[in-house]
Formats: sequence, C-alpha cells, structure tokens
Amino acid sequence: MRVSTNQFYTQSFTSINKHQNDILEIQEKLSTGKRVNKPGDDPVATTQIHALNKTMNTIAQYEKNGEYARSQLLLEETAIQDTISSLQRARELAIQAMNDTYNENDRLAAGQEIGQLIEHVQNMMNYTTSEGEFLFAGNDVDKVPFLDDSNTYDNTATVGGPGANASFDGFFTYIGGGQAATGTPGGQILTANFGARFVQIGFDADNSIAPDDLGDSSRVRISDNGNKVFQVPGGATSLAAFDDGTGNPPDNNVLNVLVELKRNLDAGIAPPPEIATDIKSSLENLSTFLAEIGGRQNRIEIQYDAGQAFTISLEERRMNIEEMDVVEGITKLTVTQNALQMAQQVFVRVQDLSLFNYLR
Repeated sequence: MRVSTNQFYTQSFTSINKHQNDILEIQEKLSTGKRVNKPGDDPVATTQIHALNKTMNTIAQYEKNGEYARSQLLLEETAIQDTISSLQRARELAIQAMNDTYNENDRLAAGQEIGQLIEHVQNMMNYTTSEGEFLFAGNDVDKVPFLDDSNTYDNTATVGGPGANASFDGFFTYIGGGQAATGTPGGQILTANFGARFVQIGFDADNSIAPDDLGDSSRVRISDNGNKVFQVPGGATSLAAFDDGTGNPPDNNVLNVLVELKRNLDAGIAPPPEIATDIKSSLENLSTFLAEIGGRQNRIEIQYDAGQAFTISLEERRMNIEEMDVVEGITKLTVTQNALQMAQQVFVRVQDLSLFNYLR
C-alpha cells in the first residue's frame, strides 16, 4: 500500500489531538473531583446518579416537613397544657364553692376568677399560629373554631336565672371544619381525626397519600379537631338541662361547662357537683391528647434518624459512582502526558520523511 506524506501528517495530528483531548478531560475530572461530569462520560452512571439525587432530595423535603410538623405540634402541646392548668384551677374553685363554708361573697369573687379563666381557655381553643391559621379549626384554618352564641340558648334552666351573667350570656359552639366523617376508607370510619391535617415525613409502602394516617408511620397528624380535643367525654351532664328550642343541648365542650359554673357563682349559689365531674372528664381527655402529641413527636424523631441513616448510605453510593479516584486520575494524566510527548516527538521525525528531502 502506498503511504503518502499527507497520510503521515494526518495520522500524527490525529494522535496528538486525541492525547490533548484526553489530558483536558482528565484535568476536568481532577479539578471537579468527579468521574462523571456530563452524560457522555458514563450514561449508565448518570442515570443512577440522577435517581440517587432525587431520592436524597425527597428525604431532605421529608425532613423539612418533619420540622414544620414538630413546630405545629409544639404549639398545640402548649395550648393544651395551658388549658389544663386553667381547668385544674377552675375545678379547684368549683369544689371550694360547693363547700358550705363559702358564702355568697366568696362565690361572687370566685366567679370573677372563673371569668378570667374562661377568657384564657377561649383564647387557647381559638389559638392561632404565626401564619394566622386557627390551630383547632380542623381543615377550615381560616375560620374561628369556637364562637359565642349569645342569646341562642334558654337561660331559664340555670339556677341564677335568665341574664345572671351578661358577659357570658351565650354558650360556645364549634364551627370549625371536620365535624363529621364523609367516608370509610379501608372500612374504618374516620371520626376521631376527621378534619385534621397531615404531612408526609417519610417513604411508605405504596407511595400514596391517604386522608388519614391510619397508623402509617410515614405520615403524621399536625392538628387535632377542636371539637374532639375540648369535648367532655360521655356528654356534659351539667348542660343537659339547657335547650335551644329544638331539643338539643349546647355544644359538648368544656368551655360551656365553665360558663355554667360562672353563672352559678355569679348568682352566689353553690355549683352542682356535675360541673366538677365534667371538668375532670375533660382534663382526662386533654391528657390523652397530650400523650398522643408526644407519640407523634417521637415518630417524627424516628423518621428523621432513619432518613439521616438512609441519606448517608445513598451519598456513599453516589460518591462511589460519581467521584474521581485522585490517585488513579493523576496516574492517567501522567501516562497521557507521556503519550502526548511521544506523539509530538514522532511527528518531528515523521515530518522529515519526505522525498523532496532526498532530491536536494
């Protein structure tokens, strides 16, 4: 085969150009510390890296969700604890006022303190977050959950008589979201948690979101229905005598029990023992919710720790796929530089292999 001068030059330039490109590529990998800088470097590895990054980003978002859930639960815990403290004091006053040693003036003074406690408990039941959302309003966070229905209920059943207390003339009604269940997913009626809100804090089996956590550790409830939190379990017997004209008693919440307690005290008479019993039942219910909130906070911590451990494993795998071995990279750079020098030296020799050099 005839070898031309042009072929000598072309092959030499191709060899030099290839080694120069190899050096530039190795230098890029060494400077970034990554073996894969673009899809063309390793298409299969690029796909794996994208999948790993997506999973780690999802875990990071779950951690942010957990931080938000923790802050919401802390607010709810604070509101319930403050309510418990107020109700404990109200129960003490109710029991003291039932004692025959208390006279009318003593009960009137206790009624004034109960009035302050009613305002505080009402504020806690209508607690708002820094975003202006009502904490116990269920899924209607922009709606005041507990409103004063002044003059709605007949006062004649109270011992103090109609209009005994103008400041707290009416009972309080829950108007927040989630007062009744709308469906039975999985055959389980969602009455206790209906109207609450949930956030996802981890991966679950089917990667789907349900309206209720149903015990799934990947989702956590960040709010509770105020109608359930502040209820008197079994019904408030102290409110059974009241009627709105249709045979229905006032809302079964502890705030209405405090209103009835104040009416008796403002009338200077001993409150019925049912009031102290109803407050005690409500305190037990609130303590149950506090325990549930503590369990949810622990679940967030567990999911956070699991996410951190999983992220470390994924990061290690991504590094093994993506990052450059520095020792291997420097070795390749040295070898390629030597190859480039050899190609350049060979070209110097080859460019003199011309017939014209022998015809001079």
